[in-house]
Amino acid sequence: MLIRKLREDRGISQEQLAEAAHLSLRTIQRVEAGHRVSYASLRALAATFAINVDLLERELYAMNSTTDEYNERPLWVRLILGLPSLSRLGRPELIRHEAFLVAYALFAYAASFIVARVEFPFLGLTTVDALYLSAFSALFVAYLAAISLRLRDKFNAWTAHSS
Repeated sequence: MLIRKLREDRGISQEQLAEAAHLSLRTIQRVEAGHRVSYASLRALAATFAINVDLLERELYAMNSTTDEYNERPLWVRLILGLPSLSRLGRPELIRHEAFLVAYALFAYAASFIVARVEFPFLGLTTVDALYLSAFSALFVAYLAAISLRLRDKFNAWTAHSS
């Protein structure tokens, strides 16, 4: 990251930079790890390095350091792309996962017309309620998988093991 490079070029430690900028060590660690920090912290860092704060902000947040491409994504996109159960699946696996979930949801919904309505001794749910809930849950996760698939295609965010 830019802050680490500026700090190392000057030969100072994170602790020394934190003291010079009147910031916490944790703030320095966060900004060097690529996390967002407050504008006030950016102003303090810009003043410490004698650079323009707007230039510093653009360099820190608009560039992806691994590909040097602009890669600003909304929070909701980062959250969906980071779902642990879906992020490890490649494209073909994600498509199969989505299809299986939709098929299961249809099966559970159809089964709700066949099974006897028996009330569970806890939660006040019946077997039909449980089938409706599982069908809805499967459709919801299938929808997230579909969104994840399309977002990965749009942002070319497939991991190295994905195909």
